[in-house]
Amino acid sequence: MRIAFLTTIFPMKEQYLYDFFDSLKNQAYKNFDVIVVNDGYKNFEVIKTKYSQILNIIELSYLNTPAKNREYGINYCIDNKYDILIFGDSDDYFEKNRIEKSLELLNKYDIVVNDLSLFNESGVYEKKYISNRLENLCEVDFEFIKDKNIFGLSNTGIKLNGINKIVIPNDLVAVDWYIFSILLLENKKAIFTNETTSFYRQYQQNTIGLKELNEVSFKNGINVKKKHYEALNEICQQFNLELNRLNNVKFEISSNIKNPLWWELI
Repeated sequence: MRIAFLTTIFPMKEQYLYDFFDSLKNQAYKNFDVIVVNDGYKNFEVIKTKYSQILNIIELSYLNTPAKNREYGINYCIDNKYDILIFGDSDDYFEKNRIEKSLELLNKYDIVVNDLSLFNESGVYEKKYISNRLENLCEVDFEFIKDKNIFGLSNTGIKLNGINKIVIPNDLVAVDWYIFSILLLENKKAIFTNETTSFYRQYQQNTIGLKELNEVSFKNGINVKKKHYEALNEICQQFNLELNRLNNVKFEISSNIKNPLWWELI
């Protein structure tokens, strides 16, 4: 069985990459390739050299949008006939049983999504965030993520067998939500686990974070959601109600939602 761990890198703090690769070095399961789509990070050879005796790192140089970088990496893994693809953001790090637990659950399911612990420069401040909303080992279907998301490109893994190469719209921001929406609409089976964790870095450069909204981020979120539903409408025409609602929605915080998920407050 061939297993790929896919990430993208870009100009960022060097320490983030050391945290990332240290957590991969320490994985209980060792037999996997690290596929790195490099979008402009200089001197990556230094990091590759440091970890090359422990990790098989395959670097793909590709300068494009975040959406297209992800598309390129996923399609590389499909073309090279990997059986399992596990995602991880290069500014995050992972519990040592992450790959092992993902493989265990992918024996039965098409998709695994694991819990997130939130951290910043001061350390971890929220453990097992998604467990506030979901029970361990519950199945997750499209209806649950139709208006929100738990599937990130740092806490998921998929079986690649039977999955065709993907095309992601160039200007899409919620790439993860789009990919997993399509898979669930194709009746792929997904399971949530809190028996392993991705440590999800919270900082200003995050494209999307689990954070409170202000009017600016609310308007940005409206545009992101519109693009998401418009892209899904290209595949199956069933999201006009959502688009109509977004055209008329006004800034308002749904304060009754505790522990909101991605896009849920919009």
